Amino acid sequence: MKLHIKSLAGLVLFLGLVIFGVALFCSGSPVVPGKEVITIGTTLPLTGNLAFLGESYRDAINLALKDLPKSDKYTYKVVFEDDGFDPKKAVSAAQKLIDSDKADILFSFGSPAGNAVSPIAEARRIPHLNGIASDTNVANGVYNFVHWTPPYEEARVLTQELQKRGITRVGILETNQPGTIAVGNAVRSSLAKTPIQVVSEERFAPGTKDFRSIISKVKNSGAEIYLLEATSPELEIMAKQMRELGVKEPFTSIEGFEFTDEPALFEGMWYVNAADPTADFVGRFSKEYGREAKIGAPNGYDALNLIVYAVEHAGTKEKPNALDIVAGLNRIKDFSGAVGTLNVDSEGLMLSQATVRVMRDGKPITIR
Repeated sequence: MKLHIKSLAGLVLFLGLVIFGVALFCSGSPVVPGKEVITIGTTLPLTGNLAFLGESYRDAINLALKDLPKSDKYTYKVVFEDDGFDPKKAVSAAQKLIDSDKADILFSFGSPAGNAVSPIAEARRIPHLNGIASDTNVANGVYNFVHWTPPYEEARVLTQELQKRGITRVGILETNQPGTIAVGNAVRSSLAKTPIQVVSEERFAPGTKDFRSIISKVKNSGAEIYLLEATSPELEIMAKQMRELGVKEPFTSIEGFEFTDEPALFEGMWYVNAADPTADFVGRFSKEYGREAKIGAPNGYDALNLIVYAVEHAGTKEKPNALDIVAGLNRIKDFSGAVGTLNVDSEGLMLSQATVRVMRDGKPITIR
């Protein structure tokens, strides 16, 4: 389509408005004439029960943009789309970001969205970096990567903690979704190498509101602790109903307690979480936004910086193509990130160490 500009003055004004508008959109990375634009399309849960996590992840990406050193080569632009933590919406968002926004790179959040976006990225040959996906299958293929503490590492730390506390009988309740299933399977595999027994196992559908029949099955199993693998609102509903029906044993989780807006339900309980953020990131985020970063936010900060590193070190004089960026990510070693030192393994996983936390006064505290 041709643009009909009647005067040179009109053309100058038009171009000025376009440049000004795009500069506002590219927070921390204003468009500069003559520089190539690298567009990063990001699908996040910005509405729904996990919107507080998506918003924190988005804010961390914007903070990373603001903190970027000046690039002599490129302008970085991030376009955000809401998926509500719904895989179907994530598919629509990814397609829109590719076709309408011309995204050079895709970001996604969590296993459900990651599993929906990764085959699209692979088919369309677009680098895709997911944060907070416990399901390592999200990294399958040439173009897909995951920046999250892998479930086998979290399961190892959980098993060690159970052994330290002398716990020998565990009950598992898990949501039927890829991330929690991956965590549950890693836990079973890890416990199978020890005398610790899994004495009850129940899986339930996302959206479940009545857990009474499930609870009746596990209540008298002899479990000394229950591993709850769920997110809000199922996590809170399940915990409340277990207490209402007389389950007195403590709860634990891998990551789950980080996904709640009712931390009082888990006061004093220990659990395993992904890698801790660095003190520098924690302070930087709090100073910028006046609140604490939520789980996954440091991974969002890293995601932007990892992509910029890969792009800037692609070794090309022109805008790098998808394989150039993929090669750059695969070369990353001893990267200093917001969750510590990162290395990319041969499966496209960015490895980091799990931690043990306890919920105290409504806040997660790392104890080891």
